[in-house]
Amino acid sequence: MGLSLLLPLLLLLLLTTLQAGNSARCDPKMDYRMDQPEHLSAPKGGTIHINFTFYYCGALAKDPRVSIALRRTHFHGDVIYNSTSHFVHEDYKDRIILNLPEGQKSGFLQILNLREEDENMYFCRVQLKTQRFGLQMWQSILGTKLTIYLGLQTTARTVARGSLQNTEEKYENIGIKRQQTDPKLDPKDEAQDNGGILYASLTLSSSSSPAAHPPLPKKSPQEETLYSILKA
Repeated sequence: MGLSLLLPLLLLLLLTTLQAGNSARCDPKMDYRMDQPEHLSAPKGGTIHINFTFYYCGALAKDPRVSIALRRTHFHGDVIYNSTSHFVHEDYKDRIILNLPEGQKSGFLQILNLREEDENMYFCRVQLKTQRFGLQMWQSILGTKLTIYLGLQTTARTVARGSLQNTEEKYENIGIKRQQTDPKLDPKDEAQDNGGILYASLTLSSSSSPAAHPPLPKKSPQEETLYSILKA
């Protein structure tokens, strides 16, 4: 008889313990959180996604009316975005977008066209309606540290430097080719190099004169030939 009574008591004790454990694992008044990355980095002028996931162990209302907000600097800092009131801080005008599919508990806040002054701490907050306790609200404690770097400008400088180097090499190659190529007479000079006296006289006068002579007045062909003979 003793053993037959002890077994039901043990089963009852085990059931009570399991129920107590389940109750301890889900306390709607305490078991909630907002998760987001501790640190993110992005280039100036780029885009960042602050991913978040909120958790609540209790049952939500049929229409939970989920609202997402974003604070900056510290836990009690300025609200820069609120999805319910469609509020966007003037520093982020037309630059914040919320992506949270209906019925989901994970999404992200997107900040566009990042500026250097956007480097800050950001804290996501959720507000929703529950079945047992009505409207509830909680927020990330640690937040996300956003770092802005000048990656795009650095890339542009690198490309420009590479283009300049290619240009210098191009001109160096051209110079080498010019040195290796035999000099040629100007086509005009070749056309005039027919053994005529005029060509010889001009060559002698230009090589023997320390400075260039002023242009001679226009003369008839006979006068030019005579002048050439005299100069020779």
